[in-house]
Amino acid sequence: MMDAYDYRRALDWAVALGAPLLTRYGVNPPYTPAACRAAEFDPGKLLEETWGVTDIEGVRHLAERMWSGVHNPGFQHTRLLFSGMTLDQRRHYVDGVREHERYGEWYAVHLYMDRLPPAGIAAWDLGQLAFYLRCARLEEYIGEEEEEICLLHTAVRARFSYRSWPDYAIAYMAGRQFAARDLSEEGSKIDAETLRVPLIGESSPWRELEWEIDLPEPPELPWASEHP
Repeated sequence: MMDAYDYRRALDWAVALGAPLLTRYGVNPPYTPAACRAAEFDPGKLLEETWGVTDIEGVRHLAERMWSGVHNPGFQHTRLLFSGMTLDQRRHYVDGVREHERYGEWYAVHLYMDRLPPAGIAAWDLGQLAFYLRCARLEEYIGEEEEEICLLHTAVRARFSYRSWPDYAIAYMAGRQFAARDLSEEGSKIDAETLRVPLIGESSPWRELEWEIDLPEPPELPWASEHP
């Protein structure tokens, strides 16, 4: 049975999965609701404009989508296709599709596929979800208990998919670049700066909380009984 201290650390770990977006919107560690409010960004606007979420049902649907994978399935599909090629064949193929609208996606897969574990860019989906769960709580679409349950379900998926915070960070960056189809030098610098604070910031949870943290078994999802 996990005591209250370890349970709180586990929740802090889960929230920290969203550190890149929390940092982007000016939230200081340890990323409490109070720290989010002090940053003065608009969580409701972000949820609606980015995902069309305006209520609790939207939040629950978003969580299910993110756990299943929004961008990761596309990355993994291309990764599987590329796995049958040699490195030189991959380079030749990608160089030959520079004018295609999906060039950014394919180049991102080529660039990162050998550097990522089998989970691929799941970190991008899970990291976004951790952030948007906090947004949903701030907007009072969900309460503290439901946020915690969803965060723990997110944490378990991340914890056993990657080996360390830097490992997670690489997958997160790869996912953002794949989703945005942006491999520009400027975009890469922005990504690196966004990840720099969680990775090396003095008060960063990524430095204070070990990756191989003990996580409790997540409770049943609040809506599970509604869909037998």
